[in-house]
Amino acid sequence: MNPMLLCLSLVSILNFAAGQLSPEEYRQQQLRDFNFQNIAPNDPSRGFQGGRFTGLIPGDGRNPAQMIDSRVEVIASSKRLEMALLKGGIVSCRSAGTPAPTSLTWVRVHPDGATEDIPLRTQSPRSNVRVEPVSQSEIRLDFARIREEDSGRYRCMGFLPQMEFKDEIEIITFQEINFGLTKATQYGRIYTDAKIYCDVDSIPVADVSWEFNGATVNNENLGDKFDIAQDGILVKNLTLEDEGEYLCRAVVLSRNKNERFPIHFIVTIPPTWLREPFLTEGVRGQDITMPCEAGGKPAPDYLWFKGTMGITPNDRYQVLAGGDLRIRGLTAADGGLYRCVARNMAGELSKSAELIVLEPPRIIELQNRTVDIGEDALLVCEATGNPTPTIKWRKINEYKFYNTGSPNPDDIEVYMMEGRDNALALRVRSAQRVHLSNYTCFAENKAGIDEKNAKIEVRFQPYFGPQAIRVFYTWMITENRGAPVNLTCFPEAFPHPAMTWRRHGAPVADMEPLYKVYGTYGTSNLRVTPQSVNDFGLYMCEAANDKGSSSLEVTLMRAYSPRQAPILSINQIYPDAIDLAMAPPVEDNVLNVTGYRVYWKRQNDQWESARSATFMIDQQDPLDRNGFRLTRVRVEGLEPGTPYEFAGTALNSAGEGTRSTAISRRTSEASAPQPAEVKSRMDSQYPDKYLLRWVVTSNGGSPINKYMIRWRKINFSNTRIQFKTAYGTKPPRPDRVGAAVGQSCNQVLLASVALLSTARLWL
Repeated sequence: MNPMLLCLSLVSILNFAAGQLSPEEYRQQQLRDFNFQNIAPNDPSRGFQGGRFTGLIPGDGRNPAQMIDSRVEVIASSKRLEMALLKGGIVSCRSAGTPAPTSLTWVRVHPDGATEDIPLRTQSPRSNVRVEPVSQSEIRLDFARIREEDSGRYRCMGFLPQMEFKDEIEIITFQEINFGLTKATQYGRIYTDAKIYCDVDSIPVADVSWEFNGATVNNENLGDKFDIAQDGILVKNLTLEDEGEYLCRAVVLSRNKNERFPIHFIVTIPPTWLREPFLTEGVRGQDITMPCEAGGKPAPDYLWFKGTMGITPNDRYQVLAGGDLRIRGLTAADGGLYRCVARNMAGELSKSAELIVLEPPRIIELQNRTVDIGEDALLVCEATGNPTPTIKWRKINEYKFYNTGSPNPDDIEVYMMEGRDNALALRVRSAQRVHLSNYTCFAENKAGIDEKNAKIEVRFQPYFGPQAIRVFYTWMITENRGAPVNLTCFPEAFPHPAMTWRRHGAPVADMEPLYKVYGTYGTSNLRVTPQSVNDFGLYMCEAANDKGSSSLEVTLMRAYSPRQAPILSINQIYPDAIDLAMAPPVEDNVLNVTGYRVYWKRQNDQWESARSATFMIDQQDPLDRNGFRLTRVRVEGLEPGTPYEFAGTALNSAGEGTRSTAISRRTSEASAPQPAEVKSRMDSQYPDKYLLRWVVTSNGGSPINKYMIRWRKINFSNTRIQFKTAYGTKPPRPDRVGAAVGQSCNQVLLASVALLSTARLWL
């Protein structure tokens, strides 16, 4: 026990023993000596340790002496307790001992020593600091959210009759290092100064340092490039080399804290034009794209305006990825001034351009004209479009245009209609038959071209020009029946005339099979099927309209089959065939030779047993030196070493002509087949095979019964080709390059080996 307390107790005891103090007075003296209110906690000189009292209270006649061991204790690891700002916290206070203090409470002790009661949570639930009783022996100090102003001294107090017990704790607030609203990606515009912000918040205040791309930025390497402040680092005159990874580091040595925040810094470049908007022309109804493309970092976004109104993308308006504006189905209302804005975080630029909607030409006025011969005819072509179209005229089937800027024929006048700059007139002076035609009006501008036809109809009496056919031919098939022929009557006239056929002055009516009259609009045909030679001769076609009449005399002449034999010559002799050359006879005949018939027989046989074949003339056949077309024919199926006689006739539409004088030739003796001629392509179209095609000109007079194919592999070594020969009937392997060699064999003898082809087989 504390010596001072023991001394006081002994004084009281001696006074009580001397009769100077009654028992009650002695007890009150003890209470005064050890009054808790007059003794500071943790004062070992007075019997208190940390809100704890230990001592003896003497008894009296009614109360025995008592040993007191009472205390209140703040339950904490330290009397200086750290609490993080904005966090919750609880400090507990308990009473213990015999007897245990009661009525526990908490007060706040201000720096001047004054105390402030802390309310119960039930009394002030919204208070940030409140008291929460747990039991009679425990009470808690509850911090809902620690604030900086909550730091300071707090005292827990308990009571016994005429005694107070207390224990204190000091709350020290701190702020964990945080980087607040610092952005992980930050930007700066090239060639300007930019600050990279690092919002460090801590209590105590942290020391901030920086790293750039792994290297520390300090006073030694700051130079004129960087300025470091508490809230960031200033980078001067940005270039692309300043882009990279920056590290903001915050250190609180007193709390052994070290936090880092990486920042990706991007140097931005304002937009610059790659393709500026320019004057654009589009055709109504078509799609158009207006250019707009800019470079920059990051890639710019694009906005389009028409006038002052922003364009919202929809089905017709679309802003493409590169910035271009696509407009679908142009209308006249789409024309106007457009503005493209290219922007990014470094800046923006804009450019305006006009869109002109072109209107394709459309001919709106064009009418046919009908005049009498000798009158003027006027055609007017009016067209609309944007820009105003250029108009010109052309007579159909002619290539020369009639317009105001070129010389025109004397009978043609072209001029703009007065007061109408979109109407061009074509005047034909003193219209004649040659002017009856369709005339085409062309209207053209940037948007396209339109064309329409108008007809000038000149009324005149029928006219048969020099082009009218006046001679027709046919022939007699038998004595009583000839080949039918159409006599045609096609006069020039307007209006179209009525037409009549006459024979010997009398009208010709349908009288089949001899006559059949038919026709189409403006044409009359008389089909004549001669029944005798008397049906040949003159026929008359009469044509009449309201302007007059005319007639055409035509002659139907009899044609004959070739009267002379063709020219026959031997070209090539084989064991089993002979090639002949045929030329038409030299004669004056209205019908051309269309083919030949060739007759052949063994030399001693009769012509009645001769065989024949017909060959038609091909217009691709060559001409001989006299200008006659030569037709080459082959007579096959002959026997080797046998004499034959050959003759020929010419054919035309009327029949077969006279047979030529026979010529004799002996076929060659049987021999080896002629060398094969390869017809297949040089490069194979298959990966694993080669398709070989060939022809043999002659089998040597005996049927070919076997073909022998051989091939060889070709190896390439540097630039030299080495040959290795292999024989067989199987095709070459697909990974080889081969040369195929063939032989044709018949029952007489083998043909000499002939190189057929060099075939390249592609893998």
